Amino acid sequence: MAVVNITFRSEQLKRNTQVCLCVPDSIRMNDRAISDRKVLWLLHGLSEDNTSWITYSNIAYYAMKGDFIVIMPAGDRSMYCDNINGQNYFKFIADELPEYFHQIFGISNEREKNYIAGLSMGGLGASKIALTYPERYTAMGSFSGLLDLSPLKYVLNDEMKNDFPFMLSALDDIKHTPLSPVALLDREKHKDLKMYISSGLQDNLVITSMSFKRRADKLKLDCELVLKKGKHEWTFWDPQVKHFCEKIMGCKCE
Repeated sequence: MAVVNITFRSEQLKRNTQVCLCVPDSIRMNDRAISDRKVLWLLHGLSEDNTSWITYSNIAYYAMKGDFIVIMPAGDRSMYCDNINGQNYFKFIADELPEYFHQIFGISNEREKNYIAGLSMGGLGASKIALTYPERYTAMGSFSGLLDLSPLKYVLNDEMKNDFPFMLSALDDIKHTPLSPVALLDREKHKDLKMYISSGLQDNLVITSMSFKRRADKLKLDCELVLKKGKHEWTFWDPQVKHFCEKIMGCKCE
């Protein structure tokens, strides 16, 4: 598998940014066009960057064995939101990147070939994007994701207010804000979207995954929740992304 890092100027971010990709190397093309392969958009967490999945997990190996493409953009500490100092991280990943990679690299934009997932903050971003545009993705995955912003009301301190001022307005109408994935769930809009969420039982964010699952079940949506012993760390996330690639994407990663 080839691991490629590219730097380009983003219209939505108004600056240069980096994206890491896993794509087949020359001996593994097997006369198949890039457009024939499934694509996993994989988002990083709050303290990570676009190289973290490559550094700390076995995603490159899973992509090689499963013969799919992985695209890992840089989301900084944005919570994958728009209008952060003039920068639009949500639109960057949801709109700009798919069109760019489709035009430049020929990566498929068909719903049946596209999946999106992430860990922690990346789970928040992946779920927001998939729930906003379910017509673009077959499934979404969240590993220890912040899927319900309600708990923030009770733990928000001055440091968090300074770090994430763009999130404060969401707390005024927590049940309906589009920044909270659980508030986006809709029976009709998401009836064909597969959702896989997981969390470690010793993870402080586990309650948000459980809240999301309860709401999805109430709406009779296709949502699988996996709770296992584990903390907010890579030893939990790596097996989870492998499971997502195998069970949800249907790729053989062994």
